[in-house]
Amino acid sequence: MNYKFFIAKRYLFSRSDSKFISFITYISIGGVTLGVAALIITTSILNGFEKEIKDKVAGLVSHVQVNSFLPTGLSNYENAIALMKDSIKDLTGISPIVQKEAVIRMKSNVEGIVLKGIVPETDLSTARNKIINGEFNLTPVDSVFSRLLVGDKLAKKLNIETGNKVIVFGLTGIPTPMNPPKIKQFIVAGVYESGLKDFDDLIIYTDLKTAQKLFNFDNNVTGIEIKLKNVDSAEIVSAKIKKDFGYPFYPKSLFKLFKPLFTWVELQKAPTPIILGLIIIVATFNIIGTLLMLVLEKTQSIGILKSLGASKSEIMKIFLYDGLIIGISGIILGNIIGLGICFMELKYKFFSLPEVYYMKSVPILINPEYIIFISALTILLTFIATLIPSYLASRLDPVKSLRFN
Repeated sequence: MNYKFFIAKRYLFSRSDSKFISFITYISIGGVTLGVAALIITTSILNGFEKEIKDKVAGLVSHVQVNSFLPTGLSNYENAIALMKDSIKDLTGISPIVQKEAVIRMKSNVEGIVLKGIVPETDLSTARNKIINGEFNLTPVDSVFSRLLVGDKLAKKLNIETGNKVIVFGLTGIPTPMNPPKIKQFIVAGVYESGLKDFDDLIIYTDLKTAQKLFNFDNNVTGIEIKLKNVDSAEIVSAKIKKDFGYPFYPKSLFKLFKPLFTWVELQKAPTPIILGLIIIVATFNIIGTLLMLVLEKTQSIGILKSLGASKSEIMKIFLYDGLIIGISGIILGNIIGLGICFMELKYKFFSLPEVYYMKSVPILINPEYIIFISALTILLTFIATLIPSYLASRLDPVKSLRFN
């Protein structure tokens, strides 16, 4: 074994020489451990929040939504869809929609909603996978009744159950005696729960043809939804569609459609790692204090080593090893604790969240790159923190060190 490493371990953990130094060493390791664990847990939660919000919102509105500047919507949308399929390389799904404000009535209960007409075969929403009651079936029953999917929160608010008959009023401007809303009867085919409570209270689904008739859209649609391989390329694709198709096409990425929501996520992410990173910085300063006390405690030992022929660089390496032992021990324990808590939360869902967070439990996304970065940064800060005490130890005069008391 390297004698410098052997001496470094004896300095830190020797029970016979100084129990106080050993105690301070454990405190320093604990500080690094808490800092690393806190940063791993926090970044995993924030990454989980961002992914959950992206997935949930993308499941409701797609990655890119192409609307129209014209109140009559998009005509000849089939040709536009064919051209988009050819021009957008990472496109994985595309579907037309009719989406307008409406009013739903269940007996005496009335609520404002957004009715979304879709093509079930090509629909990009996750509603079909979020059915908690009934089934995903939007085929009209007959010429009088069509089928409808409602959100869980709206269903509870209006006391709606699968199989109930409801009435939807299609609004085409301000309702007046000269412009009455069109009325359509529906049978509730199923109830879905997306996890975004605000949307489960608002969006209901029916088939495209029914929505076109209800809002007097003939064969036009209000928009085209696009799904991509990589959601982060939504802005680029949106700009490409705007350039290639021009007026009246009005493309928007989900980041623009739900800018307040994603801004909120970014505001959550930005300051938290910096604040918690200060914990690691404080822990590394604690290492400086520990090593300075160790140098003071081992002054005579340093003098003996120098009198036996140890060079300044060898003395410096002893205390560098001490700092790295503290840092690496803290990093290993911090990774074990941080990742352990993350995996436990993933499996057992210990912590529930209120509805304002759009999810029931704390989301976790463990990113190996973040773990490596946190560990590497901590080692670097630890190494820097050990330089000052190590340098001071190497500069001690052996004669004065031996006489030190």
